Amino acid sequence: MSNSNSIRVLVVDDSSLMRLLISDIISSDDDIEVIDTAVNGKEAVEKVKELKPDVVLLDMTMKDYDGFYAVKHIMKYHPTPIVIVSALGNTQPEKVFDAINEGAFDFVNKPTGALNSKIRDLDKEIIYKIKDAANAEIDKLGIKKANRNHNPHTFFDQLPFQLVLVGASTGGTGAIEEFLKRLPENFPLPIVIAQHIPHDFVYSFANRLDRLFEFKVKIARETESLQNNTVYILPANVNSTLVQNRSGKLTFGKTDEKFTEYNFPSIDSLFESVAKIGDAKSIAILMTGMGRDGANGLLQLRRKGSMTIAQSESSCVVFGMPKAAIEIGAAEHTLHLNQMSGFVVSALS
Repeated sequence: MSNSNSIRVLVVDDSSLMRLLISDIISSDDDIEVIDTAVNGKEAVEKVKELKPDVVLLDMTMKDYDGFYAVKHIMKYHPTPIVIVSALGNTQPEKVFDAINEGAFDFVNKPTGALNSKIRDLDKEIIYKIKDAANAEIDKLGIKKANRNHNPHTFFDQLPFQLVLVGASTGGTGAIEEFLKRLPENFPLPIVIAQHIPHDFVYSFANRLDRLFEFKVKIARETESLQNNTVYILPANVNSTLVQNRSGKLTFGKTDEKFTEYNFPSIDSLFESVAKIGDAKSIAILMTGMGRDGANGLLQLRRKGSMTIAQSESSCVVFGMPKAAIEIGAAEHTLHLNQMSGFVVSALS
């Protein structure tokens, strides 16, 4: 039974069975109701205009008018939070990132194999992300497409920091891309990124960034030493750490420890490991995302002399992790996303 405060969802999928299964999952939660369904992107746009749902649950691969068509037209003409639920991430995750950059809120990766039986394994994730999306501020969705910084910068020979750490969750892939886009191509420090993302998407995310920027972007590998002018994306099937080897170099490790807020990858795991290295001074940034992951680690880094930054509420897709960090005094600075790159560069100049 619906109520006046329920989250109204439009389900878009070209499979009648999948529409039924997903609708059943949604209807199992008393706070959410399915108001209608659509079979392709064009019909989705028309029904969003007519029904004004709170959230759209959207497949990407559909005949005639696909999910990308729907994302572009909905976000341009009838802005509405969109959660992508698609198996496209198993074969073409690049297109999912394109949809996120066009304004989709988040995605759920349909499992491979017998989709009809496995989709019910995602019930909690689907419901969780619908509720998150319903609370999103619509004008903050989508990457703002700033021009890339092609200008080299002059840095001190002796830098006051050794590395940059970044933690992010919902909305983070676009925020990270925006942050990197504004850095000079000769940015001297290694950058290590912990992004909450399915492990299969990590490789495509790293490849995407590597194509966009002059500095090298790669997946972090255990025992690998950090190199300057390189961006490392942490794998999402382990909790990674940074340790100091016998020669004093920072190298990647992993831990079997499970963290309260989030695992694989845990932002706290990364941040706390650097805080344990006595002379490792970092610039640590906690970006948009649900929950509290990274807040405790950011606090430990601040206490050890690192520069700590939280993304401002006005620029977050979800003001969760940065808010938690600010509340416990972990963030030395609170900055809008478009100010972060310049601020980091000024700290090294």
